[in-house]
Amino acid sequence: MDTRELAAELARHGMSASEAAEHIGIGKKAFYSKMKGKSQFKLCEIRALRDLLSLTAERVTEIFFAN
Repeated sequence: MDTRELAAELARHGMSASEAAEHIGIGKKAFYSKMKGKSQFKLCEIRALRDLLSLTAERVTEIFFAN
């Protein structure tokens, strides 16, 4: 996962990680843990973030499936 790119997308939409966590239905602590790579986003959470941030399929791949 590319944490910097996810953070950039959140910033472009004027959204904090806490707000994004609330919108996708997970806790703030869980969201930060996933951003730091300590755990992984579930597919349903990735889809929710895709919709929330209006991400293209290519952008989803770049952010969530980057090496």
